[in-house]
Amino acid sequence: MNLRTKRRLRLLALVLGTMTLLAAPTRAAEDPGTETAILITSVFTICVVALILFLLLLPEEDRAAMAAAFQRARAYFIPSKAERVMEFDHEYDGIRELDNRIPPWFTTLFLVTVLFAVIYMLDYHVFRSSPLMAGEYQQEIAQADLQRRIRVAQEGTIDESALVALTDQEGLQSGHDQFKKYCVSCHGAQGQGLVGPNLTDRYWIHGGTIRDVYATIKHGVPEKGMISWQLVFTPKQIQQIASFVLSLQGTNPPGAKQPEGKLAPEPQLTGT
Repeated sequence: MNLRTKRRLRLLALVLGTMTLLAAPTRAAEDPGTETAILITSVFTICVVALILFLLLLPEEDRAAMAAAFQRARAYFIPSKAERVMEFDHEYDGIRELDNRIPPWFTTLFLVTVLFAVIYMLDYHVFRSSPLMAGEYQQEIAQADLQRRIRVAQEGTIDESALVALTDQEGLQSGHDQFKKYCVSCHGAQGQGLVGPNLTDRYWIHGGTIRDVYATIKHGVPEKGMISWQLVFTPKQIQQIASFVLSLQGTNPPGAKQPEGKLAPEPQLTGT
């Protein structure tokens, strides 16, 4: 490598270092949610600029050699027009028979997929170093259950026999947040009822006490499509959601679903 080339490479390193330093403050000032996208974009931009500068700084003879190598690769993957179509001496009713050979890029891509299939089979089915979808699902369930156990241990247990509805603003707001996230698809944003029943009237299918609503959320109603939420929510969260549901009594939102179940004698806000 001659002295001129060394100087060009030093200049290239200096430019790349300057670009990296200029990009760092921009990434730090952005929203954390977009940090990964900005980082990938910055790295890609730096690589493209580095490639362009590298080509510009190369000696003329090296650029000519690289261009010739690129043309050879292009000729291999993209056949010339003469190679694409070969015409046979067959003609029937004005229709000529042609022989279009398979492009080399397609053959190469096919070989890559075969290689990927072999690696996939060895990884997932022979050596079992990576779990299949069912195994990944079980791992996620186990991890979610562990996290739930940790939350339950932090929050403490609840005596369901002496359960009472929460009335504090913080507890009701937490219940509302969970309701808005998980329950609106069946019960509506205001509890007016969609697929599920209306939660704002005094009619209850499975009972309207705090303990009834708590048990319904906890165990679900599988025959009607409501899953058990005890693996998703902690007991404290179920109490908050049940308390919020009872707080909807008498709100009478527009478009409410017709009453279902039995009429409760009065709004049930306690466990009695």
